[in-house]
Amino acid sequence: MSSTEILSPPVRVPYPATDRQAVLPHDGAWDAAMARVQQLSDRELDVFRLLAKGAANRTIAARLAITERTAKAHVAQILAKLQVESRLQAGIVGFAWEILNWDGRGGAAHSARSLSPSPPHGLRQSA
Repeated sequence: MSSTEILSPPVRVPYPATDRQAVLPHDGAWDAAMARVQQLSDRELDVFRLLAKGAANRTIAARLAITERTAKAHVAQILAKLQVESRLQAGIVGFAWEILNWDGRGGAAHSARSLSPSPPHGLRQSA
């Protein structure tokens, strides 16, 4: 083997469309969970936004001035209302919800409730 063969980048062959569909199935479960965000109370939305940022119960409790037990109860209610199995899934739904509803001006782009999600990580509001 020559040194040029070792240093050359690997050739990547794109997946055919049919293979891509098999790898990334779209069954509507995430869309349904996103639609159920509207069922959350205002306080649950506060917790939901912190879940989207990966916050632990202790952090949620400290940020919202509630007990850890109350934070845990809110998380359990969120999981039930969104019909997801874990706080990780709720956090992923929350992260996606924040991105999809962020209009760049600090407001919700397509939310039926007037929710104003915080800007996604790394984005700042313009004055």
